[in-house]
Amino acid sequence: MNHPLNQNIRRLCMALILVGLVLTGMVQSAAPARANAYAYYWSLTFDFDNNATGILYIAVGYDDNGSPKQPYLHESKTEVPCQRNGNASVSGGMLNLNGGYLYCDIDIQSALKQTFHECDALSPGCHMQIEEVEHYHNFRADATVLMSNSSEAPIFYHPDASYSITPGISTMQITASLRPHGVIPSSAVGVPPLNVWHQYRAFYACDPLCDMRYNVDAAVEIVPTPQERVSVYTPRTTIYIGHNPLLGLTAPAGTRIAHLFIDPPNHGND
Repeated sequence: MNHPLNQNIRRLCMALILVGLVLTGMVQSAAPARANAYAYYWSLTFDFDNNATGILYIAVGYDDNGSPKQPYLHESKTEVPCQRNGNASVSGGMLNLNGGYLYCDIDIQSALKQTFHECDALSPGCHMQIEEVEHYHNFRADATVLMSNSSEAPIFYHPDASYSITPGISTMQITASLRPHGVIPSSAVGVPPLNVWHQYRAFYACDPLCDMRYNVDAAVEIVPTPQERVSVYTPRTTIYIGHNPLLGLTAPAGTRIAHLFIDPPNHGND
């Protein structure tokens, strides 16, 4: 036989349990959501349309597996003006190198910080820490080049990523040097003849294994590499087109470049 007092105590306990469950749900629903993660993309393009100025393009957005989700939250374009040293001229939509070269100051870190600052004004919370050295799973260089000399021609130089080509011979048409790997050698990738325009590409990718894919027109070579991301110094530095200051090497006379594209595809909060 249940005593009325015991029944009242049980009712009170059940009521307290229900109140506790309700309060717990309210507290959980009021907890702040996980902060959004962000990612960015940048590329550097030289088309040599009547000037020697490059365009540093940046897009930022919510992190979608290491890529900024589209539509992007914000985009920016920053001019990268270059100076000429020696006989280097721009005409007819191409850079003509006859013993000279271009050198250009670029500040990737400041441009990224400014783009995120502008993004934050449009979408509060849009922020990502930009380190002095950023690490990329991929790094690509594309160039459209005509050469009349089979000597080695440095096409692009950054202290952490440089590329050169040597057409007209059966080995080492493309040589890339990436930090931390150093030089990633190539073997024969066709034999591109001189005085003809060719499409050159050096595409480093970790997906998930890392390798360098060299292309000369339709010819392809894949070079396995250690499993390391590419490390790139992002504060203000000087890049070169047609010159490698580390080796003291300048592109031979008769080198023409119609297009240059540098692209470390995406970076997220990893």
